[in-house]
Amino acid sequence: MTSRLSPSGLQGILGLSPDLTTMGKYLGGGLAFGAFGGRADIMAVYDPRSPNSLAHSGTFNNNTLAMHAGFVGLSEVWKPEVAIEFNKLGDNFRAALEKECKGTKMSVSGRGSLTAIHFSQNGETEIICQDSIKEDWDLKDLFFLEMMEEGFWLTRRGSMALILGTPKEELDKFVGVVRKFLEKHKELIALTK
Repeated sequence: MTSRLSPSGLQGILGLSPDLTTMGKYLGGGLAFGAFGGRADIMAVYDPRSPNSLAHSGTFNNNTLAMHAGFVGLSEVWKPEVAIEFNKLGDNFRAALEKECKGTKMSVSGRGSLTAIHFSQNGETEIICQDSIKEDWDLKDLFFLEMMEEGFWLTRRGSMALILGTPKEELDKFVGVVRKFLEKHKELIALTK
């Protein structure tokens, strides 16, 4: 998922040079797609010209339609400037959500186009991983169901990956629905002192 966070993924943001890199289905234009690559010495073990090569089999290997979709996605759609602007949009979206949930048991984490909604007794904002806080699943389920009633589907666990091309107006509408949810349930969600 983190390969979507910049033109060179999270590894580029953090200045990492990994042995292997994987890329997910978002590059396949909705088709079953996955790709990996890495250092030449590691990838050489898959070279079929070598008598000791490792086989790389899979249900969708040699799916030319998915490969063409992936190629077009990377060469014509997911250009570096698009990645940068898209993730900036996600950062602004998350900042708007963070502003709305100040002083509540709701908090937001993420980076770029990846966001997660959390509910905890203390409204914890320093979230390293989803397992680092004790989630209030009753509030999380209430949020999940009411967001669906308002026309927004996100995972029950609160994860959201923005879709390229989502208009800012739709993200603003989501923030407004969150505001409405927090106001409606302020007695349940306000932090107690």
